[in-house]
Amino acid sequence: MRTTIRTIIKTFFRLGGAAVLAVASTTIFAAGGTVALQTFDADGNGVDVVIETLDSQHMRLSSPQHQEAYLVMLGAKTYNVLQFGSLPIVMDTADMLSQMGGQMPSAPSPSDDIHKLVALEATGKKETVAGVVGDVQLLRFLDSRNQPRVEELVTVRDPLLHDISFGLYRLGTVMGAAAGITTPEGSDKLARELDAKGLGILRMGNRMRLISVNRATPPANVFDLPAEPMRAFPPLN
Repeated sequence: MRTTIRTIIKTFFRLGGAAVLAVASTTIFAAGGTVALQTFDADGNGVDVVIETLDSQHMRLSSPQHQEAYLVMLGAKTYNVLQFGSLPIVMDTADMLSQMGGQMPSAPSPSDDIHKLVALEATGKKETVAGVVGDVQLLRFLDSRNQPRVEELVTVRDPLLHDISFGLYRLGTVMGAAAGITTPEGSDKLARELDAKGLGILRMGNRMRLISVNRATPPANVFDLPAEPMRAFPPLN
């Protein structure tokens, strides 16, 4: 069971810590909506993540590849929800990590090797991703080995996508704090630059891309916890 939980937590840490796309706490959320992203796990396998948001205090992440689990952000708290048969297990992220033996190494995330941001350059090109037309930019940065790298970044000025980006940033900071993960300086600087321009990301190289957008506000009960949070795993034998 704990191997399954560890895999699920790493999947959501990847998304929460990865999409460090916005940072200003004064951001005003648009109406809620749902997006799906594709990213990749540590083994290079594609992972789809569905992100639902109601407002700045409510966000839910789930994955078709891990239907037995999802993650909910309620204000400053994040909860992992795991379904084992008829038993729902709800635990605060910090408590769950403690149950898994303390700090757990995070899976590589799409932005964790942007150690120093060099430049974000407009190309004048357009690209359509999931039906949304965005601007292609060149992201120049130094990676963890201090080597120069260049990747395409497709961005768009879109209130919903920007707001979801901001929600993912908040989620990433909360989960990162629980696991002792520090955001690289370059990733944080990129986040601030994108936020200042009101941009969300449609595609980041081959690491992450938007695959669908639904602008209908999800029902509020999607964000309800199915049980009271536990501090420790119950005996399941």
